[in-house]
Amino acid sequence: MKKLLDTLNTAKTTLDNYYKIHKDEDFLHKRNSPKDYLEWIDKKTKIIMNSPEFLEKSKEYIVRGDVIWVEFGFNIGEEFSGRHPAVVLKNGGKTLLVLPITSKQPTEKQLASKTYIELGKIYNFKTMKRWVNIFNINPISIERIDFTKNKGNIKGIDLDNISKAFLDSDLFKYRTAKNNL
Repeated sequence: MKKLLDTLNTAKTTLDNYYKIHKDEDFLHKRNSPKDYLEWIDKKTKIIMNSPEFLEKSKEYIVRGDVIWVEFGFNIGEEFSGRHPAVVLKNGGKTLLVLPITSKQPTEKQLASKTYIELGKIYNFKTMKRWVNIFNINPISIERIDFTKNKGNIKGIDLDNISKAFLDSDLFKYRTAKNNL
């Protein structure tokens, strides 16, 4: 019990110091701000605390091609963050393999990389241009899903395009190690 209390006090001290450093920043129009970080810590703690009830209550059937809302959390650098829709690639029970969806237009260079796939219609979602980047593939706990939001789906042609992008990429290609002796 003492080790847990010591860890709690250390975390509190660290968060207090973080707050002192950033308390005067203007974060209203800034993404991944200290405010976002502290909100994510609060939200993630609540997810963990409610975990047993959530897993018992979540009977939603999720299949490949479904589009769900996911809370990716507060991440570092270029990692995908925040709440976004995501395409389900594989349902492993309590874990899903997903691709986050973005409405941000990829650059010409990004499009030329063939890792960005433009999606067609996402059924049950507002019509707009959206993309996935296969390098953003992400395993997530089903506890990151917002079941209060509409679930959508994409059609087979989009899933085929995603699969083709994976096959054409270097992501799963085996290369022998170079012998640098």
